Amino acid sequence: MISKLTGILSALEDNLAVIEVGGVGYEVRLPPSLKGQLPPLGETLTLHIRTLFSEDEGIQLFGFLEPAQRKLFDLLITVSGVGPRLALNLIGAAEPETLARAIARKDVRYLKSLPGVGSKLAERLALELADKVAQFAFERQVERLAAATRARSVDFDALAEGLVQLGYTRREAQAALNAVLSEHPDADEHTLMRLALTRLSPRR
Repeated sequence: MISKLTGILSALEDNLAVIEVGGVGYEVRLPPSLKGQLPPLGETLTLHIRTLFSEDEGIQLFGFLEPAQRKLFDLLITVSGVGPRLALNLIGAAEPETLARAIARKDVRYLKSLPGVGSKLAERLALELADKVAQFAFERQVERLAAATRARSVDFDALAEGLVQLGYTRREAQAALNAVLSEHPDADEHTLMRLALTRLSPRR
């Protein structure tokens, strides 16, 4: 089972990306909101993958920038009536924390406002997932606090400036560093810089 892919973003159409790894192109379905967060074509991308199989479409890969997004996806598809594509759309329609809080609070009105969710499905989401997503939201907050604490001990601005001097935009530099810090909260500055460069560097 594939759980993580790091490769070149070689194609992107709607919410389907092709990640090239060792000469093999993997089709990965993405939440709609991720499209604007991806690097340009030809650059390195790391995605956290959930591999699923269906009789109609065979093996399918679903990709996320953060493990937390994949975990929420896994919770959503346990609910009757929520298939993988609807789960992707739900994650794309709201921040994971916002969606998790709405489910934990059993905010049926908010859930009904999401694409593809009617009254009955909103009630099922609240009923079946309230306790599970409350734990998810708590763990996510702990992760964010740990990352924020770690970020304060790292000269984040200096690392970003170093990447800018190498030709990347500040937005690209900060996004890469944030992603790396989220995945490797205990990494030192040298490792963070190396991993950020790996994430950013295109095939030239």
